[in-house]
Order: sequence, then C-alpha cells, then structure tokens
Amino acid sequence: MPDMNSRLSIISVLLASLALFGCGGSGGGDSSTGPTAAITYSGVSVATAIDAANAEDLTTTSGEAVLQGADSSSSNVFGVAITDNSVDIETLSASLASAMASMSSPNLPAGFDMSGSCGGSVSIPDSQLNAFNATSGPASFTMTFTRYCDLSVGAQYTIDGQVVFNYDDIANNNSGFSLQYNGVTINDGSGPVTINMTVDCSNQSTCTIVSDYVGNDGSIYRISDISFTGDATTGFNGSATFFHPGYGSVSITASNVTYGSCGNFPDGGSIMASGTTGTAQIVFNSNCTYIIDYDDGAGDAGVINGSFI
Repeated sequence: MPDMNSRLSIISVLLASLALFGCGGSGGGDSSTGPTAAITYSGVSVATAIDAANAEDLTTTSGEAVLQGADSSSSNVFGVAITDNSVDIETLSASLASAMASMSSPNLPAGFDMSGSCGGSVSIPDSQLNAFNATSGPASFTMTFTRYCDLSVGAQYTIDGQVVFNYDDIANNNSGFSLQYNGVTINDGSGPVTINMTVDCSNQSTCTIVSDYVGNDGSIYRISDISFTGDATTGFNGSATFFHPGYGSVSITASNVTYGSCGNFPDGGSIMASGTTGTAQIVFNSNCTYIIDYDDGAGDAGVINGSFI
C-alpha cells in the first residue's frame, strides 16, 4: 500500500499553491462543459534583449501577464476570482485527496475507474497502477477526471482533465515531487476555471510554479517566478519572469498596476521590463492609453505612445 499520509500532505501543499500563486484561467460556459485541451507554451524560451523593435510588444503583453499571475487576496486564479465562481480551492484540494484515498485499495482492478458520489469518474490506467501503489522509490501516474463530482467534500461541482503526479521517492515527504495540471477544468455551474500549470517542488516548502495561458491576442504566453501582492483595485506590486512567444523572456517588476477600465489590460501603474540588455518601462493610463520609455543600452532610446482600444 502507498504511504497516504505522504501523498495527502503533498497534495495539500500543492493545491494550496493555487490560491497563493494562480494558474491559467478562463471564464464562461455552463455545467455541461467537459475537458479542456491542455495549453502548452511553445514559444521562445531563452532570455531576450529589449530594443526599439520589441519594446512595445513585450511591455503591453506583460500588462496582461501581471493580471494572469497576480494573487488577489488569495482568491484570484489568473484573472478569475475563485470565490466569485463559488469554487473553494480548499474543497478542490479535499476532492483530490478524497479521490486518492478512495483509490488506495490493495485490490484495484485493471484500468481502475472510480465513480464520483454525485457523478462522473476518476481513473488511473492499468499500466500505472503499480506506480500508484508503490510504497517507496520514484513513481509517476496520471489521474484522469471526467465530470468527477464528490459530495463528501461539501460542495457540488465537476472536475475534468488530467493531473500528473511525479515523485522522486513516494515514501519521503521531503524528496522532490511535482504536480502537473493538464487542461483541468473546475465548474460549479456558473462558469469554468481552467488550470494549465506545473508545480515543481524540491521539498514540501520549496516550490516553483510555471503557468501557461492564452492571451487576448490568442497567443500562448508563460509566466513563472511569480511574486505579487495587492489587488486589481489598489494595485499589484511584485515581480515575475514573463515569456513572450515571439521574443523570449524578460524580468518584469510591477508597481501599483490596476485593472478595471481596460479589460485584461491595466488602467494604472507601471511595469519595468529588463532584458539581457536594455530596459523598457510602460506607464498605464485610465483611458487605456500607455507611454513606453525604452533604452536598448547601446545608445538607442525613445518614447512610444499607444492605446489598448
């Protein structure tokens, strides 16, 4: 039998990270919404320089990235407030833990498929049952949720998608482990929240989060090393690494960035972007215009004015 205390404590750590850091999200839809395809960033992954050619693209899209990655009173999941959709992140954690505990049976049938108490199912493929039941050593398995609903955790909603578990040593809480959400959609009937995120931990207290999301222009972006405080009204402050699919990554620092008048784009505050060489600062205005000051570090500097509308 697997060490369930180890597993459940790891799940608690990983699911709590959703409330602290956020994950790729989208709203809308109804309770019949099924699995959502996983989103994977496939753009340029190396750090880039900032110059006149890319300063506007990098800074304007980083404005959307701050909203996607920011913590809004521990309830914002990439622009979708969990509490607004009545999806309690602790309930999600409990639901995953409950499913794992229920599946921890010495007599799991091949291709195990367990029904939820209020519908749907969760399954582990036959080829991965030995890994799921391992008592020590490395292990990797995938739980696939199909409109899974579990009333025992005190709320009714459905979960679709795949959660991939990887353990360096399944018996050791302080060994490395990761949890990967592949198109995991949580729906309480008022609208779905979709998670595409990897949480990678060297132990229970040291984790990094990488999240991929679809931007307003339809491109897939990535944000990592997320550290934000504040909210959309008073302003977000903090830093992250932002990946633009066409250029690569830059370090961003947000100062009092607010949202409300311009959709997913800021209506106040500023963001400083730093590349391998060069910097650019974008200042956002309440009428959805912006001013960018860039300096490529090699003698070319300038100002760019623009608008989100």
